Amino acid sequence: MINPQEQLDIIIKKIKSYLNAKSQTTIRTLGKTFRGFESFDHKCRIDKDEFLIGLKQNGVILTKFQTDFLLNYLDRNRDGSIDVAEFLYLIRGSPNENRLEVIVQAFKKFDKDNLGFIVADDFKGIFNAKNHPKVTRGELTEDQAYIEFLQYFKKGNQSGHITLNEWKEYYAAVSADIESDENFIALIKETWRLK
Repeated sequence: MINPQEQLDIIIKKIKSYLNAKSQTTIRTLGKTFRGFESFDHKCRIDKDEFLIGLKQNGVILTKFQTDFLLNYLDRNRDGSIDVAEFLYLIRGSPNENRLEVIVQAFKKFDKDNLGFIVADDFKGIFNAKNHPKVTRGELTEDQAYIEFLQYFKKGNQSGHITLNEWKEYYAAVSADIESDENFIALIKETWRLK
C-alpha cells in the first residue's frame, strides 16, 4: 500500500518527467503560465480549474486520481485555490543558502533604496547572457535571452516592478536546472556583473 507521501512523490516525478521531455517547457514556463491567469492574485494563488489548464498547456497529463490527489494536497484550506509558489517549490525544491545569497545579492544591486522591488529598465545594459545555458547550447542569442528574461516577468505583472519573491522564484527555477553550486553562483555573478 502506497502512503500519501509516496503518492505525492510519484505525481511530482511524473510532472517533472513531462516537463523534462519537452525542451521548450520548463518549471519557469509553467510558473509564467500560472502568473498569466486571471485568477492569479497578489498571494500567488490561482483557482483549481486554471491550475489544471496550466498543467495541460505545458504538456502535463495526470490521471483523474492523480489530479484529485494533487488538488486535495495543495488546497489544504479548502478555499478552491492553489498556492502556485508552494506547488513550484514541490517540483523544484528551494535553492540552498549559498545560491539564495547570490540571488538576493543580485536583486539588491538594483534595489538600492530597499523598496522591495526593482524595475527592468534599471538593469538595461548590465544583463550579460554570454554564459546563459540556452545561449551556450545555441538555442538563443544573448539578445533573445534578455528578451526572454524580461518577458518572464511581464506576463501577469502590469506594474513593471519585479519583487524579491518573483526574482527568487525565477532563479529557483534556474537553480533547479544547474547541478553545481559553483556553476550557478558563477552564472549569477557573470549575468549581473557582481563582484
